[in-house]
Amino acid sequence: MREMSVLSLPGVGDDPIVPFVLAAFAALIYYNAAELLILCLATFKHRGSLYFWCLLVASISLIPHGSGFVLLFFRPEVSHYVSVCLILIGWCATVTGHSLVLWSRLHLVLQNPRVLRNLLVMIIVNAVLLHIPQSVLLFGSVSENPNTFATGYNIMERIQLIGFCIQETILSGIYVWEVAKLLRLRSERRNRRILAQLLVINIVVLIIDFVVVIIEYAGFYAVQVMFKPVAYSIKLKLEYVVLQRLVMIAKGGPVADNRYGCAFDAVPSTEELDRSGSRARTCCLLEMQEGEVRGSKPS
Repeated sequence: MREMSVLSLPGVGDDPIVPFVLAAFAALIYYNAAELLILCLATFKHRGSLYFWCLLVASISLIPHGSGFVLLFFRPEVSHYVSVCLILIGWCATVTGHSLVLWSRLHLVLQNPRVLRNLLVMIIVNAVLLHIPQSVLLFGSVSENPNTFATGYNIMERIQLIGFCIQETILSGIYVWEVAKLLRLRSERRNRRILAQLLVINIVVLIIDFVVVIIEYAGFYAVQVMFKPVAYSIKLKLEYVVLQRLVMIAKGGPVADNRYGCAFDAVPSTEELDRSGSRARTCCLLEMQEGEVRGSKPS
């Protein structure tokens, strides 16, 4: 792959179909962002939790992220620095906001403050180490001497994608592992179905991340940067399905089958979820102990 800056992107202008693909991605970004915003505001009855605000910010930030690339690709007369500012604001808020969404819902199933604190430190450190260099190199790539920064930007872009992919895999993996331990204490068949659904959702998220990385390494930069916000909008939509399962596990109620899980249902606050999660773990342990006592009684 030849080294180039964002001003000479692979696929832009070479294939007449590519601009239409980018326009379709832009339309999906705006549609999904609007839908996510409505879902977020209509779903939560308590809006003071970190989970709510991270979900809201990550949803809204899709708009400037997509708009920056639309201006960069289709409106070159607009200052490239304006486009880059929109891109970076949207990207940083989207990817770090999504990671904080994954971290904040871990509080329900993981009652280990040390692990939670270490995961938060990981998110903060990765944000500093990955966002700042990429921001500097991206601004340099649209400067008067783009070739000076192009190689570094291309390398940093790949490192950043892999870094955030690993981070989200760790957060999702810990969540699935803790949910599996929680449901293992209960014998209902419904719990196995919940775990299977969560595994499928996380596998879909991993596939989306891998597709983004593959497109980047294939050299289709223009397609990749427009597909990223689409991918994150899909992952944020799946978050509502995960949230519904999470609330049902904590409260021990049935799982309803609807499009977005708990969309347009009243979602409790983070504090209420924490208390529900503790009660759920206690109930599971009591059920397991009662089963052992019954099994030890003579017939």
